[in-house]
Amino acid sequence: MRTVRAGEMEMMLESGMQIRDDILQEELSRAADDKMKNIVATIQRDQNAIIRNETSPVLVIQGVAGSGKTSIALHRIAFLLYRYKESLTARDLLIISPNKVFADYISNVLPELGEETIPEMGIEALAAELLEGKFRFQSFFEQVNRLLQKPDEEFIARMRFKASYDFLMRLNDYIGYLERENFAANDVQVRQSFVPVRFVRDKYLFYRHLPMFKRLTEVVREVTEKVRRDFGYELKAAEKNKLRSDIRRMYRSTSIRELYRAFYDWLERPDLFRYAAKTTFEYADVFPLIYLKMRLEGYGGYRRVKHLLVDEMQDYTPVQYAVLARLFPCNKTILGDARQSVNPYSSTTSEEILRVFSDADAVKLVKSYRSTWEIARFAQRISADEDLVAVERHGEEPQVRSFGSQDEEVDFVRREIAAFRESTHRTMGIICKTQRQAEKLYVGLIGNGDGAANGESADSGKKPIGENKASGGTPAGIGKPEIHLLSPGSAALSSGVNVTTAHLAKGLEFDRVVVPQVTAKNYATEIDKSMLYIACTRAMHRLVLSHTGQQSGFLQ
Repeated sequence: MRTVRAGEMEMMLESGMQIRDDILQEELSRAADDKMKNIVATIQRDQNAIIRNETSPVLVIQGVAGSGKTSIALHRIAFLLYRYKESLTARDLLIISPNKVFADYISNVLPELGEETIPEMGIEALAAELLEGKFRFQSFFEQVNRLLQKPDEEFIARMRFKASYDFLMRLNDYIGYLERENFAANDVQVRQSFVPVRFVRDKYLFYRHLPMFKRLTEVVREVTEKVRRDFGYELKAAEKNKLRSDIRRMYRSTSIRELYRAFYDWLERPDLFRYAAKTTFEYADVFPLIYLKMRLEGYGGYRRVKHLLVDEMQDYTPVQYAVLARLFPCNKTILGDARQSVNPYSSTTSEEILRVFSDADAVKLVKSYRSTWEIARFAQRISADEDLVAVERHGEEPQVRSFGSQDEEVDFVRREIAAFRESTHRTMGIICKTQRQAEKLYVGLIGNGDGAANGESADSGKKPIGENKASGGTPAGIGKPEIHLLSPGSAALSSGVNVTTAHLAKGLEFDRVVVPQVTAKNYATEIDKSMLYIACTRAMHRLVLSHTGQQSGFLQ
């Protein structure tokens, strides 16, 4: 590492050394821009070991908030591209990202390291592709939004069960049951001749290495060959079609939708399956449905992908990892923080991921670099993480401000924005609990009224107020830095002030953060607590929380 100022080298360090605290302090104290901080400039020995790991087929990185795990994982990708440049290119890699904003946030990291942009895909885009557009399903954002607005114990119970490793095992048992019981062989009549039931059954069992529905083609071919060999004639096209239909009818059901619903009857728990609306699947059912489909129908897989990077690992269930394991038979880097799940009712730990990947190794990052020591300590009061060790970089104490009315609270947020504009800081996040609250505050801040027009919110499927393009609109009359509203449809993080939710802010960082409406009513449940922790840990240098009325008990 070299530090050069005014054309003169002030310092040079070998990359294998551990960087002194004063150098680290200087780098961490700088204001963030609108892209991820390049932590490798002050890389530590434990981080360097992760980056250069070449022996683990699956590397699971559990990192506390602000530990730089995403940046480290991307530098790991850059290292692998360099190390295996003869056989590995950027096109051979894939990043599974939580949303478009996060994908844009990391999009320039690798080019800055001299690498091409890595292809990325959202987990829901992958689901839609695997389901071939034949099934409607609730999005993850819609699932979380429902939990935040209308917590339902039965809804939570369904999610908890489907997020367990035991659920994956029961689904495997059910697939074994279908392979034994869903096919009932019969005699097959071809013209005036019969192929006996025993022959049909034996051929079905002979191809047991194939997915159940893939065996149909092989059984039809075997019967056709037997007819030619034993009866001396070739089947015409119409006869082959009839033969295929006759054998298909030997399956008690070939409908994935029907067989998936029947799974819960087989469990004797029909209450665990509910549609989100009409024939729209709840998000918790999407990947179990995909897993069943893959096991019964087969799948092509993504053989071109030679390394898969999965971020925000805590938000994927064992069934989702089982799908990824079958789709991507390549090396993987999986990272996240179990304490930063936006849905604690269906979160996954590194230990549970290791149960899915038998060849995986796990590492921990416990040192937090993002926030000042004061902000990190404040966040620990909300959700204590005994593993977290905050770098002792000091700053101002977080503030909790109380107001007599919502108008006063909004005026305070305006003053915080004004102070930000006068500072040397570059990014500010105003982080709300729900998208509806973010839209209402945004409209209040830009002076267009007290609430979102027509009461619409991003989860209603219509464009949020003030958003003129995918990356967030800029209302007229607002000086720089502009105020932007992030929504689930946003494609980029803008510089300046961003009004957003904890869900969309996860993985991002801001120089300054304001968390409004931290009341006892607004932040009361377990998922509310997760959102509040995520919101507070986005702040690097300044954190302010505000409320009108009784403050949340999580701040006590």
